[in-house]
Amino acid sequence: MSRTAGVIAPPPLLYLGGLGAGLLADRLLALPPVGLPMGVRMGIGLALGMCGAALIATALGRFGRAGTPAEPWRPTTALATGGVYRLTRNPMYLGMAFLLFALAVGFDSLGTLLLFPVVVLVVDRFVISREELYLSGQFGAPYDAYRLKVRRWL
Repeated sequence: MSRTAGVIAPPPLLYLGGLGAGLLADRLLALPPVGLPMGVRMGIGLALGMCGAALIATALGRFGRAGTPAEPWRPTTALATGGVYRLTRNPMYLGMAFLLFALAVGFDSLGTLLLFPVVVLVVDRFVISREELYLSGQFGAPYDAYRLKVRRWL
C-alpha cells in the first residue's frame, strides 16, 4: 500500500491551471465574452465564490479537528466524516470548482467556462479516484461504508 494517494498534481494547481489556460485561450483565440451584464456576473461570481470559500474553510477545519493533513501528498492519518463531509466526500474540490466557475463568470471568460468540465473531470479521475483507492486501502471497511453512504460530489 502506498503511503500517499499519489495524485497527479496539487488540486489547487489544477484549478488555477484551468483558469490560466481559459484566460489564455480567450486572448489567443479571440474568444468572445460570455456577455452577461456586469451586475449579473458579479452577483453570480460573488455568490459562488463565497460558497466555494466556505466549503473549503469548513473542510479544512474538519481536517484540523480530525488531526490529519489536508494535502493529498501527505499520509492521511484519520477520516473526516462529520460536518460538511456528511454531504459530500470532496468539499474542498467542490469548493475549488465553485471558485473556478465564479472566476470564469466574473472575468467573462468563455475559455475558462469551456475548460471547466475538463478540469473537473481531471480532478475526478486523476485526484479523487486515486485518493479513494488510497483511503480504502488505508482505512478499509469504515471508509468503504462512508463512500457508499455519501456522494462523491453532491
